[in-house]
Amino acid sequence: MTMVQMPLPVEERPVADQAQVSARFFGPFALTVQGREIDRWRAGKARSLFQYLTLHRGQLITRDRLNSVLWPDAEWRPAASSLKVACHAARSVVGAARTSTGPSESGIRLLHRDFGYMLQFDTLWCDIDEFQALVRSGLRHSAEGNRARAMLDLEAAMSMYAGDFLSGQHCDWAVEYREHFKSLAMRALDVLRSAAMARGDTRELVAVSQRTLHIDPHHEPTYQDLIREHGRLGEPERARSWFLLCARRLDRDLGINPALETRRALHEVVSAGRADRGAPAPAPHRSAGRAPARPGSAGAVDPDSDFDTPQPPGFDAAVSHGPTGVAQPPPAYARP
Repeated sequence: MTMVQMPLPVEERPVADQAQVSARFFGPFALTVQGREIDRWRAGKARSLFQYLTLHRGQLITRDRLNSVLWPDAEWRPAASSLKVACHAARSVVGAARTSTGPSESGIRLLHRDFGYMLQFDTLWCDIDEFQALVRSGLRHSAEGNRARAMLDLEAAMSMYAGDFLSGQHCDWAVEYREHFKSLAMRALDVLRSAAMARGDTRELVAVSQRTLHIDPHHEPTYQDLIREHGRLGEPERARSWFLLCARRLDRDLGINPALETRRALHEVVSAGRADRGAPAPAPHRSAGRAPARPGSAGAVDPDSDFDTPQPPGFDAAVSHGPTGVAQPPPAYARP
């Protein structure tokens, strides 16, 4: 994947309301040119072409590359006109100039070169530029121990993340970039979640965890933190609810069981609760990795696989076949 153009330093980036062109890639695509929202794209690939060239603005993208990106399943022929038609439509929709000389009322130029096309902007504000710069700055400050500045940058970055990159568009190139930005978001949320845990801020922990699980509903470290936090608060049923939610999603979507560390987190919480009541804690019997699925089940949790994590009667049925035997549903704010 050709990576997105690196954003300018914060002091050199245009402000959203001062740029001639504003582009938002998180959530549904939104483009504003000179204060006018562009929402009536013509049929064909004009919008996808403009989006892709915006990500690579200032770079010459060859015809071969554009054809393979926009029409991945079509056999490309030198005489094909689809790309020219898409370029003409994109220029018309956004008011882009054809040449690099002379004025451009829109501040956009879509140029043809011998082997491809190049998109130029006089001034552009783009949400993914802001997001990338803030995440990188926040992670750097976190690594340097400047926690306050890291929190500010990472919280500002996540305020930009209004949804998946180009949500609703399923072409291969968009999916590649979507996963790239999800990874950056997850790194930012990991730091924010760890900070909330360290402060003992349950409300913030749950809020950050919700955002994390919205991006990746199978992210076990998030479930582990939630289980441990509710254990700290003396709420084993809430911890158990998060464990069951994790187990159901892993089984239903991936056909696997929770990892050893997730089961250990619940075991520690329930053992601590038993100790508080004066009851003996079950002795774990160890093994490594994930528990194998029982025969006939894609991923039902085997309570004998790693240790005796306390589980209710009918637990396997609850994981594999619905809520049977589940005494307590997941919290309302985390219901899948």
